[in-house]
Amino acid sequence: MRGRMGEADTIRGVWRAALTLIRTYPLATLLPAAVLGALGEVPAYLMEGRPLLDQSLTLATAYAAYYLYLAYAEGIVRKARRGEQRLGLGGVLDDLIEAAPFVPSVLVAALISLSVTTIATGLLVIPGVWLYTRWSLTTPVIRQEDIGPIAATRRSYQLVRGRFWFVFMTATVAYYLEGVVIHFGAQVAGLVTGSHTWGEWVGGSIVATLAVPLAAFATSLTHSSVARREGIVEEDSRAKVGQQ
Repeated sequence: MRGRMGEADTIRGVWRAALTLIRTYPLATLLPAAVLGALGEVPAYLMEGRPLLDQSLTLATAYAAYYLYLAYAEGIVRKARRGEQRLGLGGVLDDLIEAAPFVPSVLVAALISLSVTTIATGLLVIPGVWLYTRWSLTTPVIRQEDIGPIAATRRSYQLVRGRFWFVFMTATVAYYLEGVVIHFGAQVAGLVTGSHTWGEWVGGSIVATLAVPLAAFATSLTHSSVARREGIVEEDSRAKVGQQ
């Protein structure tokens, strides 16, 4: 597993490594996603006859669920890279306990990102997507470097500099694709079942179980790649200075 993850320095490598993680640790990756996905889709079940409120609350809860899972996924990526990730339910509980202290900072970061990128997207799509790409690594930074949400946002912006298109084609595409796929799954389930409450909730929850881990691991692996590359560049710079 460590060898395969070491190749995640290309767009294709990131997506392949994300799929490999899910196949290798199905319980650790899919079980929390099923729970968070179901919680994220709860407004679709409760808000019958109020589509605007339904969509707004579902967006907010799904966004929070995704970011919480992303904080959890970052720990799995780090352990898998070291060959320390445990199989079975015990590993899941360990990972959840380790991720718990980062929840407040992650939620604050998610709120900042959701508010600002939504406003930017409302004014024009391109600024919103550009800004999200710059901030897309905030949660992995919080988990990896144990810093606050504001500092993590700045750090994410710094990491993405020079790797914008790589991050866009992995972390940004992962996030937006995850949202579209879950919404589509909920809509299809609503049409099939004839229910725009429990039907959409079940459909969205099922799709989220698969879509959330794929998006989260793609983002976490992207962070690992750009952070590792930054470290290599800094080492080369110090070596050149030392030779002068």
